[in-house]
Amino acid sequence: MTTAVDNAFEAPKAELADLNTNDQILNLKRFSAWGVFFLSLITLGIYFIYWLYTRSTALNKLETENKVNMTNLYVYIATYIVSQVVSIAAEFMPEQLEVEIVSLVIGLINFGFYIAVAFSIRKVLGEVLNKNQGDQVVGLSGGMTFFFSAIYFQFKINKAHDEIKEASAE
Repeated sequence: MTTAVDNAFEAPKAELADLNTNDQILNLKRFSAWGVFFLSLITLGIYFIYWLYTRSTALNKLETENKVNMTNLYVYIATYIVSQVVSIAAEFMPEQLEVEIVSLVIGLINFGFYIAVAFSIRKVLGEVLNKNQGDQVVGLSGGMTFFFSAIYFQFKINKAHDEIKEASAE
């Protein structure tokens, strides 16, 4: 039983994340907050959902006491899809009160799960940002989380990346 090896002296190729570092925030990719905003507009909200999913997954891989509730995220994504389908279908149907009520109920459920996901991410991201900060506590605004969640979170991630970069340059 032999295994073919191209080059036995070559370093193994694997994407590694340093989960034990004091700077766990570096495991979250730096990306322009304006990029998040414009991509969310251009893709009609699909990039926003992609951002929430990828950041939630990345945050859950970090060593934190709290974790993002992925069930809430999955329900949010499902209700978003159903809401979009119902909205498109309603355009081709004669006006019916039942369809409008169903659309409203699905929209409210979707909004509730969005709030749960956004504040779950806020809690975990706050923990990551404040790990080993000592007296310098990084606050995450509830209002900014409510109105600008992905853009605001990306801004805070970028700010943390910049501060670490500046500190390592000194």
